[in-house]
Order: sequence, then structure tokens, then C-alpha cells
Amino acid sequence: MLAEVGPCSQRVLSHELRIDRTVMVGICDGLEQAGHVRRERDATDRRADAVTITESGRKLLAQAEDAVPEFLDGTFHALTPAERGQLSGILGKLLQARP
Repeated sequence: MLAEVGPCSQRVLSHELRIDRTVMVGICDGLEQAGHVRRERDATDRRADAVTITESGRKLLAQAEDAVPEFLDGTFHALTPAERGQLSGILGKLLQARP
């Protein structure tokens, strides 16, 4: 998300990615310690930190994105292409339906 939309607060990341706020803090802590993101004061809200992806984070993201097709093929090998399409459609529909 950070690579797509730019710096965001942890609150926004938590909400948009549907991750509990306390879990998001831990995720950001780990990514920051590894050098994949950095936290800076949010220029629009001095009470919040903006989380920004670093060059190291961009490289890791590219590696992860490259690995996705092989992972999906291995995970869903038992499904036909039509079944994969159906599953994708159903999951997309579920993700669109927000409570």
C-alpha cells in the first residue's frame, strides 16, 4: 500500500488493510527495524507518524511480487483454471463487502 499511495499513518494503514491497530504497530516496528520502512512526523497531523517505504522495502516488495505466481500455482494446483477464476471472483466480492 505504501508503494502505491505513499506515506500513510499507521491508523490509515490499519484501517485500509483491515489489520488490528496493535498488530499494525508490531508490523511497522519490525519493518522499521529491518530498514524497510521509516516513520516520520506527519506534516498534516503532528500527533501522528507517517510510515514511508524505503528503497530496501521497495526491493523486498519486488522480490515478493515476483514470487507470487509460483506461490499461487503451488497453492491452488488442484483447481482448474475455471475454478481459480470462480474463487478469485468470490474472494473479490467478499473483499468488496465492507461491514
